[in-house]
Amino acid sequence: MRINQWLPSILVLTLSCHSPSVKPAPVPTKAEDTTKVISHLHHHHENDSAVILKTHLKDTTYATGNIILFLRPDDDRYAELEKVTEDEGGDLDEDFGVGINATQDSLKKIDRYKDIKVLVSTKRYIYLKDCKDGPLIIDRDTVSYGFILSATGRPIAKTYNSVHSGDYLIELDEYFSSH
Repeated sequence: MRINQWLPSILVLTLSCHSPSVKPAPVPTKAEDTTKVISHLHHHHENDSAVILKTHLKDTTYATGNIILFLRPDDDRYAELEKVTEDEGGDLDEDFGVGINATQDSLKKIDRYKDIKVLVSTKRYIYLKDCKDGPLIIDRDTVSYGFILSATGRPIAKTYNSVHSGDYLIELDEYFSSH
């Protein structure tokens, strides 16, 4: 009879400890591998907030439409890079800033570029909503400088860790006229 008293308690304890298996999250892809992205979020297209919440990323730049997105280092990385470039006698960030400003000024003056937005990001993750095979999330952890071109329904184009001080109209022309 004593076993009958403990049997319900043992059953409850055994059943309450059972939980479904948990799958580990995938390891993010580094920006060095320029052909991969962290995620293709093909579900929840009708509910954008569900897609954004699914990423769980706090340090993210969100972009949509026809864009050129310039990538700059955050404050910590900039301080590290500044030490290196001072030793070499150059200011990479200043040159890149001149190029970004020249691009913005040119886009304002040329009618065929009126639908292209210029964005600048110092954040680690880039969320591109409506590019081909999108939405895409790119981890740019190893990228200090560069740019990404994206347009609705088109594959992205990108250049990492390479800058110049002129405008980026040649790059824009190649991307937007090739598709």
